[in-house]
Amino acid sequence: MILQATSKPSSAATFLAQGAMTYFPQALPVIASMTRLTADFAATITARNTAPAGSAIEPAETLAVMQVSIKPSNVPTEPRNGPAAAAFDTVAVPFKRLSALRKLAPSLAEMDKGAAIVCRGKTCAPAVTLIKQAGNEQASLRDKLNAVNAAVNKAITYRSDMETNGVTDHWATPSETLARGQGDCEDFAILKMAALRAEGFDPAAMSIIALFDQKRRLYHAVLSVEVSGRHFILDNVRNQVLQDTQLPDYVALYSIRDGKGFLHGSQRQKQIASAITSMEKIAPGAGVN
Repeated sequence: MILQATSKPSSAATFLAQGAMTYFPQALPVIASMTRLTADFAATITARNTAPAGSAIEPAETLAVMQVSIKPSNVPTEPRNGPAAAAFDTVAVPFKRLSALRKLAPSLAEMDKGAAIVCRGKTCAPAVTLIKQAGNEQASLRDKLNAVNAAVNKAITYRSDMETNGVTDHWATPSETLARGQGDCEDFAILKMAALRAEGFDPAAMSIIALFDQKRRLYHAVLSVEVSGRHFILDNVRNQVLQDTQLPDYVALYSIRDGKGFLHGSQRQKQIASAITSMEKIAPGAGVN
């Protein structure tokens, strides 16, 4: 869905809401009325596109793509305070009130303590060994990403949150996923992030991305690893790691990167696209009826 942004935030909100209802006719139950967040987002993108060169908000064509190395010592020193280039041909706007930040916090705490890829039980020990061996392989970066992606996909059985936890959306910690040997899409993504962090990958180069899969018509979550401006997607639906440009059916909605929340919007020549849903209602792995 590509929608032309207007110069007035309020009219942009109304226009986007109407467009979303046209684009997702079967998703009306989950399409919330436009909130101030959408208006703010539209205003931010519009302002960035129309600002004169040299102003505080630079035009889109002058926005530098953040490039990071997987070496911890090379974490960029400049924080992302404004819209930034992101995966799936989007810009990412910082958003501190993202509820998913609370869901991911226990997992990040485990990773910080080095306790994420740890399980001594008989049921999970083989999975831990498989994942650690994949991360330790002496190979190219792409090969290592493929190895970790495939290892986690093999070690964990897919089960929806409703089946496992009796709730629509639960973000399990890596140790919890390993102990159970099962999880849904965001649990796979979180475990892959933990495995790569344990091998020295830069936390600032990895994002958990919640998205809408237009082909399967469901919400989904993946891990994105950014290297030199390219975004590699680790997905539980395939063992091969692809670049975001190879996945045109994925529409990024929000992400968490290095403990910070972001809202996403597609941009092409002063245009923005948005699946206008309430962020609170997005449950990765859940379909749209």
